[in-house]
This record gives sequence, C-alpha cells and structure tokens, in this order.
Amino acid sequence: MIRRQATAAAMTLLMATGGSACGGLFCQNTPVDQAAERIIFTINPNRTITAYVQINYTGSAPDFSWVVPVPDVPTVDVAEIDSFDELSSLTRPVFVPPREPLCARVRELDRDFESLRFSSVAAESVVEVLAQGTAGPYGFEVVRSDDPDALIDWLNEHRYRITPPMEPLVHAYTAEGSLFLAMRLQEAEGASTQDIQPVVMTYAGTVPTIPIRLTAVAATPDMSVLTWVFADSQVAPGNYANPIIDERNLRNAPFQSSGTNYLQLVDMTVDLFGGQALVTEYAQATDTFLIDSQPGDPLVVHLARKYDYVTRLFGRMSPGEMSLDPTFVPVPDRPNVSNVRDLSRMNPRVYWGCTEKPIRIG
Repeated sequence: MIRRQATAAAMTLLMATGGSACGGLFCQNTPVDQAAERIIFTINPNRTITAYVQINYTGSAPDFSWVVPVPDVPTVDVAEIDSFDELSSLTRPVFVPPREPLCARVRELDRDFESLRFSSVAAESVVEVLAQGTAGPYGFEVVRSDDPDALIDWLNEHRYRITPPMEPLVHAYTAEGSLFLAMRLQEAEGASTQDIQPVVMTYAGTVPTIPIRLTAVAATPDMSVLTWVFADSQVAPGNYANPIIDERNLRNAPFQSSGTNYLQLVDMTVDLFGGQALVTEYAQATDTFLIDSQPGDPLVVHLARKYDYVTRLFGRMSPGEMSLDPTFVPVPDRPNVSNVRDLSRMNPRVYWGCTEKPIRIG
C-alpha cells in the first residue's frame, strides 16, 4: 500500500531515465519538476524503517527509471498520492492574522486598481542481484557491488541511466556500503507516466535518513523538502539545525499561497545554516491529530492509529547545500508544535504593511 513516490527511510533517490525529469532524491541531470520532495517515514518497533516517497516525473514511460541507495534489502510496495495530499493539507501552517486596519484596506483598493490598469500587459561478474520482483506498476532489482564503476555499467546496461554527474555519488554511497534499489515501469501496452505511484520501502534501521546528496544532481534552487515522521515521540534533525521561525517577522503577502511572507522567512532562516536546517512545522500526539484533523485517507488513519506521534519538518535547499544527508532522532521532551500560528495580538499596522518595520533574522 505504498505507491507513488519511492524513498527509503534513510536513503536517496537516484532517478535515471532517458531524458526527462523525476522527483525523488536522486535524479538524472534534467531538473526535477516538483514543488517539494515529500517523504513519510515510520520508525517501527521491530528496528526497521518504512519510507514512503512521492515521485514526480515528466517524460515518456519507457524512459522512466528510479535508483535509490538503501542500507539493506528492502521490501517494496506502492502507495497512493492522495495520502501525501491529505497529510500535507492537515498539517500545513495556518496563520490567524491580526485585524485588518483601515490603512491596509486603502492599500488593497490602490493595488486592485493598478492590477486592473495593467492586467492587459503582461559489469555482471562483480554485481550481485540480491532481490528482484514487482510492486504495482514497477519491476525492481536490488543490487550491490564493491566496484562502483561496474555497478554504473550494470545499471546503464539494464536501462537505469546513470549520467556523469551521478557517478561520484554512486561511488560515495558504494564506499559507505549501500545497496541500490533500481525500479522501472513494467513494459505493457498502454503504459504511461500516469501509472507512476509513490514507492514504499521497509528496511532494517532505526534512524530515518534522507539521501539528499544525490538529489543535488537534478535539484532546483530553493527546493522544498517536506518530511513527516511517525514514531513513539517527536523527532528532530540529528545533524541539521532545527531553528524556530520568529513570528514577529511575519507580514501580509496576499500573492503568496499562505497569505504571508512565511516562505521568505524560512529561506532567510535556513540560509543562516548554509541551507542545512529543517523547521518543525507540526508535532503532536496522534490522538490529538486524529481528533483535531479527522483524516479520512486510509493510510493516514492507519499510521495515526499505529504510532503515538507525528512530526512534520520543512526546509528549502539549493543543490550546493545538499552535501550532508539529514537524519532524524527522537526528542521526547520537546513541547508540542501546533500548525496554527495565532498572530492576532501582533501590531496590525506592522503586519499589514502600514508601518514599515525591518525584518531581522538571527
């Protein structure tokens, strides 16, 4: 029941294809067409990790392939994209602004007038195949080799295209002892990229890790990374900063999806840490999540009932900042984090832009 984006809880995506874009942790050299990398991890009591990864791909079905480093031979399944959409919607930050002063309404009228005025302008012997099978629309193989060049040759020969920018990363993960899960759409009449589903992987481990280094090959500037972890307690980045956004700097921004300058503040904050920072946007016991959010998606309901706690973490990174794979560790003593940001007591003239007040980060 895991389907559309494949990721492993401590791995990276290498997506190799004949020439389009893929979203996941590691793609070919064409930039990924994606608003965000979305990954769901579960930390399981039997010392395994399950990773649900959403794959975004533009291109032809025969050219699609996906390769991700894994620490162990995983079990592989598929999931529904609807699970990611609902979880994202129910845990996203919600902003309650202060009352709108008269000065802001005058500015809105001026802006509306201006918009109306200008709207018309516009190597087989050294490569071991440890497992193979099918999952949903995919055929997959799990391979390993002590010789990264032989592994690259094998992947290319089997139509998992590894481009030159990917090769140093294959070398790095091979030296660390990683196996590789390689997936392709099964050849079938009428097969299309609409068949691509999120991928679910379960493997031995206790620390979820995003193999972000491989993502740098095809990532776009300021790429969003959105991660949920279901576990016994709240989690936080183990090797990244975990800053708090200063809500005093929030301002009205009507043309942004959140209605605020929140994304700008995230960018400014994580830039203080060279991009290697993740913000905790939501952290609650799943009992509270079930009562307050009332999810309806079967997978989301199942995860909320099975695990005690869910944490949502968000960051924005550019390719040059993806030099360290983020890990997630338990922080059971941390306070809960609501996704509702109550700004009602903030100075309305500052929030609505009637009075300029400089934003200071750090």
